Amino acid sequence: MKAFRNYLILFGLLVFLTSSCSGEDDIPGSELAETPDPIVPGYITDEGEAVLIDNRLHLRDYSNYMHAVQLMATVSRDSEYGSEAYRPELYPDEMVRRAEQWLELVGLTDQTFNNNGRFAPWIEDVNGGFIQSANLDLSVYPHLVYAYHIHHRSGRFDFDETLFNRLNREATNYLVSPGQYLMNEHFRGGRFVHDDGSFGHRSMSYGLGGIHANAYSWIVWKKPGGADDMGVIEEEVLEHWMGHSTDEMVQIYRELAETMDEAWNEDYSIYDFGDDTIWHLDAVGAMIRGKKAMYDFLYMFGNEEDAETARRVFDRTVAMFESVVPLIEPWGLPEQIEFTENGAEAASGEVNLYDWYQFLNHLGGAYAFDREREGMPMYITKLREDLFDVIGDISDRALQGALNYHLSESGRLITSVQFSDGLPLDERLSVSTAGMFITTAANIYRKGSAFERASDWNSVSDDIAERSRTLYDLKFHLMDLLDQAVSSQN
Repeated sequence: MKAFRNYLILFGLLVFLTSSCSGEDDIPGSELAETPDPIVPGYITDEGEAVLIDNRLHLRDYSNYMHAVQLMATVSRDSEYGSEAYRPELYPDEMVRRAEQWLELVGLTDQTFNNNGRFAPWIEDVNGGFIQSANLDLSVYPHLVYAYHIHHRSGRFDFDETLFNRLNREATNYLVSPGQYLMNEHFRGGRFVHDDGSFGHRSMSYGLGGIHANAYSWIVWKKPGGADDMGVIEEEVLEHWMGHSTDEMVQIYRELAETMDEAWNEDYSIYDFGDDTIWHLDAVGAMIRGKKAMYDFLYMFGNEEDAETARRVFDRTVAMFESVVPLIEPWGLPEQIEFTENGAEAASGEVNLYDWYQFLNHLGGAYAFDREREGMPMYITKLREDLFDVIGDISDRALQGALNYHLSESGRLITSVQFSDGLPLDERLSVSTAGMFITTAANIYRKGSAFERASDWNSVSDDIAERSRTLYDLKFHLMDLLDQAVSSQN
């Protein structure tokens, strides 16, 4: 019965996708019909006032506010935020409220920013009418597509069949169109390219990271654990829904592998795509997640030669990761990193906390570097099990570092710190930074041993329980500030 119900849900996804993509195309730069509601700002002042950046509304802020809402929904279950040991009143009412809020935000963001997968990075109020940017920012895509995570966790809402069905149906266009667009419009000649056709480590990383959700849909469809979920849909139906067959995606990854093989610098443990070996941190994280999807996909859907390529991609992913690990401080990694024959070095004196939290979520949030299940190659489990402990240690240090270095005197999350000593640089509260922190902290806090979920607080030390409660409290404090700022704009 469950499989049949899921088949109907997934068939509904196809119908929804077809209808949502059949309308007249929006033209970048065109005037929008209505003012978005709600308005999500860029920053929040100490007085709680919302501040727009350059009089614009930014896709990144909507996306990251949505991620925070999403995590507050899925983690308010009775073993975590909604536990009797913390805030039992949250379960299940707050889960439902937040999930419904997420669905409303998805519809608004899809309508406001999305042009068949080409997402405008911002819209601007000009003479009372909002105008979309005609430009494109690929850097938003690797976490824009992370919106699939609530779909992945929709089973946590099976106590409400209507909501469960909505989570598996209404967000379809928003979830699949970004990856389709990147493969159709920004992939050429074995490369992901920017809007102007230029190519480098950022375009390659953002492109690879930006298609990981589409790859994961096929991986869930095939792996044994997906038999009662994506696995119940026929291949032809899923292919129509996703826009690319497994053979087409294998070919894309093969061509990417050729480009990446040519660019690999063994001595520096990094790719040089012609723009040197100084990388932006957000690109490092996006590349790690994107390559994880790449090697899983080639292993599961390719031939023997593809399996060999997959193993090579994995080994180089580990080399990149291990090069960066010694550079990590409790307060984070620098905004730019130079890869050298002596390892990774700071190429910037600033830790952009948004990029740092993105990096951490690429390691441990949803279909991330450390996610391995039956049917996947499970390279970490079989070959490098020690990496789970490394990621756990990084997670513990990062979250304790956030509590020690990333908060202002009033307990608000700040935007950046100095890499040399963790001292504050920008003490503003950024909506995207707070949203990504809430998201990342919810995903990685149990990777190590310094934190534990509320339902297990009675079985751990008082220090761990108290530290975990402090982390929970911080997330709720930040979420309240975000909600108030969003509400004050409407």
